[in-house]
Amino acid sequence: MQYRVRVLLQAPPGYGKSKRLAKIAVELGGRVSFFVRSHMEAFQVYTYVVSYGGTAALMFGRSALCKFGARTSAECMELRERGVCKARYKYLDKKFVKIEDIYEAGVCPYEYLQAVGRQSRVAVLPLSYLESQEYLSSILDVIHDSELVIIDEAHNLLLHDLQVEDEPPSGSICDKETRRCLLMPIVGKLLSDKDVLMASASITKPFSDIFTNFLSLKYVNKDNTFFDNLIIDIYPIKIRYVNRKKKYIYEHIKDIIMNIFHNYNKIIVFFPNKEIYEYYKLKLKDIPISDKPLGDIPHVALTYFGSALAEGLNLDVDAAVLVGFPLPDIKDRWLAAKARLLQQFGFNGFKYVFLFAAVSNAVQAMGRAMRDLDKREKYIAAIDDRFWKYKWAMPMWFNKLAVLRETPRR
Repeated sequence: MQYRVRVLLQAPPGYGKSKRLAKIAVELGGRVSFFVRSHMEAFQVYTYVVSYGGTAALMFGRSALCKFGARTSAECMELRERGVCKARYKYLDKKFVKIEDIYEAGVCPYEYLQAVGRQSRVAVLPLSYLESQEYLSSILDVIHDSELVIIDEAHNLLLHDLQVEDEPPSGSICDKETRRCLLMPIVGKLLSDKDVLMASASITKPFSDIFTNFLSLKYVNKDNTFFDNLIIDIYPIKIRYVNRKKKYIYEHIKDIIMNIFHNYNKIIVFFPNKEIYEYYKLKLKDIPISDKPLGDIPHVALTYFGSALAEGLNLDVDAAVLVGFPLPDIKDRWLAAKARLLQQFGFNGFKYVFLFAAVSNAVQAMGRAMRDLDKREKYIAAIDDRFWKYKWAMPMWFNKLAVLRETPRR
């Protein structure tokens, strides 16, 4: 039986996981499928591969490329038949630099990138391909032809799920009412005969067993890296759904943000969801706020857990403020069904569905402020008493550095 490399690397933000994976992809010498969370991360990985002397192609989906909004092949065909979209697939022998250039040449960007990706040694794909029954079927040949499959930000295999467009694959891993299935068992079966490398900053030791079980991976924990220049404070304010818009909560949070802004100048603040983000965006008008980091200009960037800024990207900020322990909505029908399905496999539903999501989102958010720790001091404020309650589920570096602060008095 052929020996296969199957490793899950757990390492803190700033460890350079994506760069290391890109280097391995280049040095391997065979075909590689490299999955990432977002298109911005895909561009980062593409740059890393090229910097190591490799060749790569970005295989984006229709929804990211069609300026008319088509998501499926049927919608693309309808646009062509109506004459709205005149882009057609023509040839592969010409290299395009910009998506606009592909359109101007009369070529369908989706079909062009799909074809180029199948000819390139390293195909960089969004993880969303694994989260749709239709999208997954469109790249099965790419995975089949790959000697190595790399999945960066692998925690998303538990956070996200398979959306079913046709018939559910199996009743034991799917919920017919919501038409969703557990993604991890499907990926595990799909990659059973492949070399596999996965990496994440969020799969802490207490959650590792579910990944090693479904994906047959060796867990390599590099999470004992500690940082002299990182300060973590936990403010044990009870922030809950019923009170997070209350005046006294808002005033506490504003005081903390103002104090951190005074000391660190460039900070990013994460709110529980987009609705709360919009609420505080209006409330904090007397602070220089932005919806994205602005380089060296002193400012407060506002966003929310799960946003495009919250995961995988290198941001130039000196402090991160986490407002609320980001537990998902416990009333969500699919999440409740997902918890029941995992219970049948012997995994605690609350722990692996709700608590893991909170820990993962928190770690990813903190990671945005953990770049360049070898050069300057960084600061993290975790505002919620549950950050202290669930310390045992957090990374080792968080447990080592986190200090419980007295709740500010007004």
